[in-house]
Amino acid sequence: MNNLSFTQAMPQGHQASPYVEGARQSRILPLLPHPSTIRPTNQDPELSVNGTGEASHPRRKRASRPKVRSGCITCKIRRVKCDERKPTCFRCEKADVECDGYTKEDAVFKRSAEQQRLAVAAQEAQASRQLLPRPNESGPVASGQEIAVRVPVPPPLCPSTLRLNQEDVHYYDLFRHRLVRDLWGSGHSDAWSRIVLQESSQDPCVQESLLAIGAISQAQMLEEMSKDQLDAMPSALRPWGTKMAPSGGLLNHHHRSALLHHVKAVSIYRQRIQDPSSTSPRSVIIMTLLFVGFEFIQGNMNNVDTLTSTGMRLLENRISLTQRPPRHAPENGNNSTQPSQSVATQLRRGMRNDGMEDIEHLLPCLALMSGFTHFFNSHRTAMPMMNGTPILELPEPGVTVVAKLEVFWGQFFTRAVVHIMRSLHDQLRYKQRNITQAALEQATFLSYIRMWDSVLEVYLKDPSLEDNARRALRKIQIHRLLIHIVISCGLDRTDMCYDAFEADFRDLLNRIVTYMRDPGPISKFGFTFAEGLTTPLATIVAKCRNHELRMQAVHLLNTMAWRESAWDGKALVIGKSGVVMLEERGMDANGFIPSGSRWVWMSGKWDLEKRELVATYLRLMPNEDGSPVYAHLELDMDNLLDTCSMVGCHGRHDPFERYQK
Repeated sequence: MNNLSFTQAMPQGHQASPYVEGARQSRILPLLPHPSTIRPTNQDPELSVNGTGEASHPRRKRASRPKVRSGCITCKIRRVKCDERKPTCFRCEKADVECDGYTKEDAVFKRSAEQQRLAVAAQEAQASRQLLPRPNESGPVASGQEIAVRVPVPPPLCPSTLRLNQEDVHYYDLFRHRLVRDLWGSGHSDAWSRIVLQESSQDPCVQESLLAIGAISQAQMLEEMSKDQLDAMPSALRPWGTKMAPSGGLLNHHHRSALLHHVKAVSIYRQRIQDPSSTSPRSVIIMTLLFVGFEFIQGNMNNVDTLTSTGMRLLENRISLTQRPPRHAPENGNNSTQPSQSVATQLRRGMRNDGMEDIEHLLPCLALMSGFTHFFNSHRTAMPMMNGTPILELPEPGVTVVAKLEVFWGQFFTRAVVHIMRSLHDQLRYKQRNITQAALEQATFLSYIRMWDSVLEVYLKDPSLEDNARRALRKIQIHRLLIHIVISCGLDRTDMCYDAFEADFRDLLNRIVTYMRDPGPISKFGFTFAEGLTTPLATIVAKCRNHELRMQAVHLLNTMAWRESAWDGKALVIGKSGVVMLEERGMDANGFIPSGSRWVWMSGKWDLEKRELVATYLRLMPNEDGSPVYAHLELDMDNLLDTCSMVGCHGRHDPFERYQK
């Protein structure tokens, strides 16, 4: 049952604001599993035999050969011919199974050693949950403490010294040929192919982490192949490892290999960041994102949040996005790019070929976007240090390739998100802003957004544009329209301004539906770092007050079977539906929602035993004395709120119906 309760903040001295209290605690609960839907697999295939063919061709008698008794134990169990290569046979290696050797003693010894290695790997993985220690101002060791023994950090490897065994070669190939594009999208995959793979040939830490991602992905693919169901993909509500792993916590030997490689990478990196100043920002970004990717694939959201926060602390004042702008900003919006550009030039001086300009925005963008999901706290670390000064660097049609265009857009989009999040925080805290400065920054961003629209249209008119590049540009158009709407309404504390953008919301939804009808290759792992469609759909549900449009967005969120960074459609739609219910309770006969009935979702906690989301909402209009008004909902995670019945709506709200007629 979905329960509703309202609370009003007491005057100061009686009751602390839940928002402030939540900020003090900065806690996050692990996310819960989706209810699973398993396709029937109990149908036996029917075989037909042509009787006339059998009569015309008499059955041949199989040649008799003496039984080979010298093969390995695994091949005997599998009842296949063993090639008897030692110490392990090639047949087992080719089949990707463990070869138990040629005698029972070998098998017993190997199983015993295997169990011991699994136990050690599981213990080390459990002990390494806090992967990146927080850097402290006093250096690697607190005063009065000494390290008795310091294990030397392995030096970077030269390409000629890179050595991989046969199984690791498979993980490496899986990463570079498939995972790069699946996990980081078509645009960022170019940078990751060029930068990360090059780094892996020189740095053992990157190499081990890369192999860990390859191994854990291989473990997941084998499990999904055995179940043959799309719904087994990982989700913020149902981590794949939680459901499919046995009691020991390990799925198969690929999972074990992933843990071993991961523990090695963590051990090396821990030693490096004991002195944060000696670790390059490039290394921090690459390693943090690789560690985050490993945890994301497993559904370990607490670890993702911790890793992202610590990575951002290590980047403070070390990249252009975390360099604070000067106190006296120039009056002319066009000249506002000069201070930050000079900072970026200073930071990258002497290392223009290290690829930093292509990847430096990825971790800050991930940290900020996670904050909009209501389940992460890493944005609290990132926000104070971020530089949101608008900077324009446009691609040149006919010269700049689409992959580089996506990098330019990612840098601009990240700064726009900083502006949006700061406006949202001020709105939730009823904090007064410098309206002159805020209006100038808003106008500058909107001017740059219009310029981006013109450039994208020129690119899309190119008839020689490849399909993947065209889809990438259409997705950028979706995000461009999204930030145009949100930034345009950023100075309105009541959200009434959004009503004037109903046509834009309709255009945004239509673009999303068109894109979803031909999305191109979808990640086989149910997760991608790339910004996708969950963000604009969730914004339509929360900010568009047209019932039909927001319910169509709810329908689309429910159909998304993959997760985009920290965004999970099936998780968000539960909390966002609470906003719809609270607002439409106050809807008048004409479908208008007054300012006193507009709400925003602030936070949520999952109750696994009750299978509920305990969500907290804030009314955008405070009481007459300025105190905030909160509502608390207990939402059933298995049954979505029926918000249509409150307004007498009986529509299906399926945006794909018009294409099926």
